Amino acid sequence: MVALSMSVSAQEDGDLFKTQIFLTPYSQMGNWQQSTPRISGRVLAMTGYTRYLGVRDGYAQIPRSSWMSTQPSIEGAFVVQLTEQLSIRTKAGIDSSSNETRNNSFSDLGGDMDNLFLAYTADRYALYGGKIDVGYGDAWHLIDGVYSGFTEGVHYRGAVGFGARRTFGSPGAPTHSVAAVLFKRDGGGLGKRLSFDGGLLRAQGSPSFSDRFKSVVLSYDVRGQGSLEGLQAGLDAGRLEAQPGFGKNTSLVSLRVRYQAALRNRWNAAWYSEATYATAFQGLAVSNGHGVSSISLSRDRWQWVLTGALRKVADRHETLARYGLHGGWDWGISGAVTYVTESGFIVQAGLVRQRDQALVVNQGVVRLAYQLEL
Repeated sequence: MVALSMSVSAQEDGDLFKTQIFLTPYSQMGNWQQSTPRISGRVLAMTGYTRYLGVRDGYAQIPRSSWMSTQPSIEGAFVVQLTEQLSIRTKAGIDSSSNETRNNSFSDLGGDMDNLFLAYTADRYALYGGKIDVGYGDAWHLIDGVYSGFTEGVHYRGAVGFGARRTFGSPGAPTHSVAAVLFKRDGGGLGKRLSFDGGLLRAQGSPSFSDRFKSVVLSYDVRGQGSLEGLQAGLDAGRLEAQPGFGKNTSLVSLRVRYQAALRNRWNAAWYSEATYATAFQGLAVSNGHGVSSISLSRDRWQWVLTGALRKVADRHETLARYGLHGGWDWGISGAVTYVTESGFIVQAGLVRQRDQALVVNQGVVRLAYQLEL
């Protein structure tokens, strides 16, 4: 869920291996100080090389089976802490929007304003509103490595919304949290992309959801204590309102489990699994479900991640054929290794193999990133 489905402490912990910035009302950046007002920030610059090979397209819409892509990205997140509880938070990025199926590099570059919101955080509750990231489940931003499963249709970056979170618990007992977000698509100027070649551009394609405040996510999370410390579980449920004339309204339910443990000799292990069911698929009146599971091992400056995902689009054969869909299982698997140098550079390499409907893609990914705290 939006920036708040994890426990507060999980949000506050820095992740040495992350190659993206996820801004929440609890994010602490830079050299944290007690004095207010203060400004802190984080910048992440990355260049990624992706080799597509052995691509098979059952619809014969992709003319070649292999190509290379080298594209840069820069993310910057900043927090203006007005008081100990009240803050203004923003994140913007520069990246490539290229989806060319031929060799490409440093092309279709542009910038987006991802987040701009006001947050009030206290020990047991948080209130926030503005341009935020919303999603069902956490896999889309939580899983490290190069692949997070079939989550592209269940998160909505840069939506406009209002949310609240309340946490309950007592020492030695599990911590419970409930949260709610009401949101819509950003149809204003901040929802446009600034292309280096074409100026201000609106998002291409059909609207993914409505520009009215009719979409909602409700969330519940629990975190264990004592012998169950390190175990977290959560449930998201809600409704995504479609833009009139652009598809079907969607009801979604997502379940997740996460476990983290410190092992011997400086080894750490983490496991995350998530399952999501939706009553529509990309705006089409077809129900579907998908799941993803990831396990990681880390030691000092090294991390190894293995991730697998499944998706099933379910309906009558005639209905699927009318929409050009296949009823078989879609699947994906990936493995990645990450190393962080003492100077702060992040080097990541991974392999991905995925079947998405009639398309089978193999990818080799190499990334070089550097993160700077301000």
